[in-house]
Amino acid sequence: MNKFKFDIQKKNLSWEKKFSKICDFVNCKEKGKFKAPKSRIRLNEYYFFCLKHVKEYNKSWDFYKGLTVDQIEKSMRNDTVWDRPSWPLKGNPNYVMEQLHEFINEDYMKFDRKNMKNNFFNYKSINETLTKEQTRALKILGLSLPVTIEKIKKKYKKLVKIFHPDVNDNNKIAEDKFKEINESYKILLKKFVISK
Repeated sequence: MNKFKFDIQKKNLSWEKKFSKICDFVNCKEKGKFKAPKSRIRLNEYYFFCLKHVKEYNKSWDFYKGLTVDQIEKSMRNDTVWDRPSWPLKGNPNYVMEQLHEFINEDYMKFDRKNMKNNFFNYKSINETLTKEQTRALKILGLSLPVTIEKIKKKYKKLVKIFHPDVNDNNKIAEDKFKEINESYKILLKKFVISK
């Protein structure tokens, strides 16, 4: 007596599907078994090449193609911290909390990736167009690029409190320094408010 066997049709799962694509290289009739990303921006879109042509493509493919030196350096620096801001934490726990509080209040833009991208290269262009007068104004206020309007105002208020003639009993040196600080502040406000 023969045993009856059910004819069970096996379904292939989506990841087991076998498909044959032709190599995307011009006039190549081989099977395109190997995936290669189309560009740095479209890493999830692929060309399908045969082994010979995927080797050629990989040799010629440059992740940083089209970027400036500054953009490449920024990308590499961001990769070292997995695109997250980092800062050193030193000292006792109270000091660490002060550092965190200061970081969040002053450097909040680092959490906003869109602003970070827009402003990073903006400072380079501002720096290249600084006049001697503007560079001197930065030095007088004790600032360096990159700088924000908030930092300029904060530094200005701090220096005015120190060098104000009323505080220094009409000291001539303090008065001259106070005038320099005011003039520098006006110069920097003109530069950075118009530039943005």
